[in-house]
Amino acid sequence: MRRLDWIVVIVLIIGAIASKMADFGSKVPDNVNPRRPGLQHFSPDLWDAETRAWLSERPAQQKSQLFSGGLPNEGLIEDDGEYKSSVGSAFSVSRKGVWLTARHVVEGCSKTAIQKEKKKYIRVSRTFLHPKADVAIIWTKGGSEELPLARQMNSGRDGYNVGFPTGQPGAVHARLIGEMTIRHTNRRNRQLGYRERVNAWAERSRIPDRSGSLGGLSGGAVLDDQGRVIGIVQAESSRRGRIMTATPSTIKDVFQLARVTYPALASTVSQLKPGKDDYPDVARNLITSIRVAKVFCLVE
Repeated sequence: MRRLDWIVVIVLIIGAIASKMADFGSKVPDNVNPRRPGLQHFSPDLWDAETRAWLSERPAQQKSQLFSGGLPNEGLIEDDGEYKSSVGSAFSVSRKGVWLTARHVVEGCSKTAIQKEKKKYIRVSRTFLHPKADVAIIWTKGGSEELPLARQMNSGRDGYNVGFPTGQPGAVHARLIGEMTIRHTNRRNRQLGYRERVNAWAERSRIPDRSGSLGGLSGGAVLDDQGRVIGIVQAESSRRGRIMTATPSTIKDVFQLARVTYPALASTVSQLKPGKDDYPDVARNLITSIRVAKVFCLVE
């Protein structure tokens, strides 16, 4: 066979192989190719499946009633003085890895971490506890997009609490009742007790429709209708449907005490503005983007 004939045969063989390869690629989508699975097979969004129904599910209305006779002068939270492993919530205030949470969520922990992916956790490298309020700042190596902080309460009376009640994603709409004093006591050491001014709220609705305690929501963000942080969830009274949260002045105070610059973006307006009916969409966005995160406290 002449050289030209051999060249033609080789070209035909190469063309046939290339055609087969092209045909194979066209029939097998990337997401089912066993040699090259689609991205969703490797890194599904954290909390996406747990919150997908929020896009169509309406918040469950609660039976709690607003106070008509005003608030008591003082409430009591008694701590038994024992530290136990637990979960709570936190939210980002700096992409550099600065987060706000409740003091009791991270106090007494041997190790503290924030969940970033299904099986990935970021170790908390530093913790600052407010000495006279249930508020704390924690630091990690790297963080998420920050939430804007409000310098003061606005004229609205609606608040949207986002975090991890019972360790699962959740959000609560509440109406502001007023400001009161909470006295924190410690059974084992009275010197650890303190008083602080807090905002008290009456729960109006929640997502998802889970009755009972909101434990685990502590440390979560409280947003106003402009999407700015106006508080940190601290405690609840499940029997009366009440939620107690840190005030904007207490949040500002913890930055000063920790000698951390108050975020310059505090005066900006968020693009995520929750409302009475659509706050589950905003909460889902914050949770799946890890702007509001689940915190693990390990006590050894």
